[in-house]
Amino acid sequence: MQTNSSGQLMPRSSTFWWTVVMLALPIALQMLLQSLLGMADVVMVSGLGSEAVAAVGLAAKLHFLLLVLMSGLGTGCSVLVAQYSGANKFSSCQRTLAVTLVVGVVTIVPFVLLFGVAPQVWLGWINPDPQVVELAAQYLRITAPALLLIQVSVIFEASLRALGNTTLPLVAGAVSVLINIALNYVLIFGHFGFPALGVAGAAWATLVARTLQMLFIVGWVYGRNHGFALRWHHFKEALVWKTISRFVAFTLPLMINYGIWGLGNATYHVLTGYAGTHALAVMGVIVPIESAFFALFVGLANASAVMVGRSLGADKKDEAWRLYKIFDRLTLILVLLLALLLWSIRPWILSFFGQVEEPAASLLNHTLIIFCVLVWIKVLNMVRIIGVLRAGGDNRFVLTMDFTVMWVIGLPVVALAIFWLEWPFLVIYALMFLEDAFKFFPAWWRIGKRLWMKNLTRDG
Repeated sequence: MQTNSSGQLMPRSSTFWWTVVMLALPIALQMLLQSLLGMADVVMVSGLGSEAVAAVGLAAKLHFLLLVLMSGLGTGCSVLVAQYSGANKFSSCQRTLAVTLVVGVVTIVPFVLLFGVAPQVWLGWINPDPQVVELAAQYLRITAPALLLIQVSVIFEASLRALGNTTLPLVAGAVSVLINIALNYVLIFGHFGFPALGVAGAAWATLVARTLQMLFIVGWVYGRNHGFALRWHHFKEALVWKTISRFVAFTLPLMINYGIWGLGNATYHVLTGYAGTHALAVMGVIVPIESAFFALFVGLANASAVMVGRSLGADKKDEAWRLYKIFDRLTLILVLLLALLLWSIRPWILSFFGQVEEPAASLLNHTLIIFCVLVWIKVLNMVRIIGVLRAGGDNRFVLTMDFTVMWVIGLPVVALAIFWLEWPFLVIYALMFLEDAFKFFPAWWRIGKRLWMKNLTRDG
């Protein structure tokens, strides 16, 4: 293993790259599995018509919005656990997990009720097609309890990853995906004596799979008597006003940031519904494809966040800076290679979704071309923001930047293009990358100023 004079791990060390791979690859594989699951849901209901595809895509987007909010809380937990781990303060890691679980449950319960009780009322406000609304409401009612289970899973997974355990979340995610796909096959189409439930079958499959995923993770933690097998005294120690207020002060900008970003992301999806059902069907297909593409880079961003966070928690700022430079270059090389690969396999992707009507298939082909050309800027922003700025707790800057470019620039321009200028969907889709263009230089400037290099463990 190569080290410098300060004993810090050098980039060319095989141990360094092994650490990156072991942190990034399991997360990337889990994200890929979840993306394939979302793609499987869309593919398996595509034979039911564009309305079913649009409904499942819309419901999945709303679930994604909630998952983003959960991830904001999980990210806050992960950043603190990573820094406390670097400072060798495991009791603070346990306290962080306990308070995150309490805040997470309290946060998600209202959404469980919103999705579970008469969702067709408010779905009618965001989609003009009554058949799409009816099918999406059916899906949301059935899967509403899964939101609480997902919240618990996300928090435990984020905490375990911050300690370097990326294998358990991957295994749990893989089991969940396999169960979900198998149940989709049985319940959507009515195999093995089960009734053909259509969209409702996909919803029941999701609920069962998410339940088993949460039981798998929590069961492993307590079965192994892991340090995160929390007892009552951990929660009692966490539920102190000073602890809660410090945690909320740190994570609230993150949750607001993730929530605003997720709501804006869902708003883009809703706006495309007014560009036509074919456009919404294309979005239902393109979202899991985008997610599959982003899987590797989410893994890299999380690996960067863990390694940079540990360095900052141990007061090794030079090492944190070097890690940023390595991850930045690696990300640029990989995104260009994968964009070229996606460009070359477009015909295979179109054949995979062969049951989608021809107008939607043609639209999907051109949408993929735009994605391949513009995706690099989105990926670089993602790794820099998640893997660097948030690793140092620079949450307020990221919140201000994300809110401004999305809600002041990105969404108004897209809404103007749809409702006033009536531009075609392909132009509208390209405009969805506008906000990333406006985020690129502020994020790069902020990183260069090194204002994000904060040790968050000093009072913990």
